[in-house]
Amino acid sequence: MMSNAVDRTYAYPPPRYPAHLVASRRLPDGTDIVIRPIRPDDDAIERAFISGLSRETAYNRLFSGRKLTPDEIRHLTRVDYDREMAFVAVTDNDGQARLLGVARYVKDADGSGAEFALVVADAWQHKGVGRLLLDTLLRHAHTVGIGRLHGITLATNQAMQNLARKLGFVQKHDPHDATVRQVEKTLALGVSPAAAYATAAYRSVAAANDDNIAPSDPPRMPQSVKDGTQNNQAGAS
Repeated sequence: MMSNAVDRTYAYPPPRYPAHLVASRRLPDGTDIVIRPIRPDDDAIERAFISGLSRETAYNRLFSGRKLTPDEIRHLTRVDYDREMAFVAVTDNDGQARLLGVARYVKDADGSGAEFALVVADAWQHKGVGRLLLDTLLRHAHTVGIGRLHGITLATNQAMQNLARKLGFVQKHDPHDATVRQVEKTLALGVSPAAAYATAAYRSVAAANDDNIAPSDPPRMPQSVKDGTQNNQAGAS
């Protein structure tokens, strides 16, 4: 999904790292993971992650068999947190960080919606990682005033279509390309950010129970949402 995920420019260095969005989780198999925004120093684990994807998983993400260049990989880890977001699932592997999956969005030109993408390492698929990442991305998008998340997936990618359906995305055929499906979810911007976080926390626990995922830490509400200073309108792209 997100065929043009690396086609963007922005000023670097990016804004201050949003550390308040870091959260710990536990998978059904007992693996402790961290869901957090991607960082510029994630180059090495991002490179290893992409290199380790099977041909099928890489094709589902890029819609082609091409390899990303080192320059493109660097772009993926240098995020302008105002215009886009990328959450990674990371675990510790004998003292070394290992990237399990990435969910990201890039705002549309008018800032009201965003195109999203999701990819999970082959060995960690069907273990709840993708659902945690996409749910986290949805909650964050709502909080910053994005009204719609949309993307495309291959018609043969049933796993992605099933996950999108579980999380409330509407799916439809692409009138111009029978090989892909369009997926879209409208976010309820009329709900206050504080109420959205309370609802999201409940749904996160419900989803965790549904998928046997243990949220070792509850979702944390940013201080700006607690004190009412969070702007619920989409920012300029």
